[in-house]
Amino acid sequence: MLLYWEDYIASGYAENKECLYLKDWHFNRDFPLYKAYTTPEYFTSDWLNEFWDTQVNDHDDYRFVYMGPKGSWTPFHADVFRSYSWSANILGRKKWIMFPPGEEECLKDKFGNLVYDVTSEELNDNSLYSRYCQLQHKIEIIQEPGEIIFVPSGWHHQVHNLEDTISINHNWLNGCNVDICWSYIKQCLMEVQSEISDCKDMEGWHQQCQ
Repeated sequence: MLLYWEDYIASGYAENKECLYLKDWHFNRDFPLYKAYTTPEYFTSDWLNEFWDTQVNDHDDYRFVYMGPKGSWTPFHADVFRSYSWSANILGRKKWIMFPPGEEECLKDKFGNLVYDVTSEELNDNSLYSRYCQLQHKIEIIQEPGEIIFVPSGWHHQVHNLEDTISINHNWLNGCNVDICWSYIKQCLMEVQSEISDCKDMEGWHQQCQ
């Protein structure tokens, strides 16, 4: 990654070179003895990662490092399980485009699919995105080095690296949003059950749905 990054910078971020973005690197899991940082006090009630920390034979986590050059970005989405997330910039600047829950309905096409890029001109195609004109709330934030962004449950967002950037990200839940996360997981399960209901007689159907 570092060799690629150095070469990409040296090229002047040439458009004919692929702009790669290292996402969801489980840095803490890969280097458990290296204490690179301490979780900010306000985010320490973290049931999701506390659970995984107790799993000896199946250890995982939702603590990530992101590394990307200027111009790399994350498409429009809401976070896994509709969890909270926090993101701390180690270096570089990011632009966040955020929407409160419900506004994403105005960013779906006529087939019910979310737009991939909220800056796309295709949103102006009323025949495809008929509800885009009803959008009311859009928040843009420039995150500087050393700053932390908190993303509430269910807030859809898109993030652009304005400079070469390294950040630490956690997804987390606790008693304040566990109801939102649980409702979302149940909704996803019901959608899967509906999609493969024609296979209900198969052995292990419930396990497949899970």
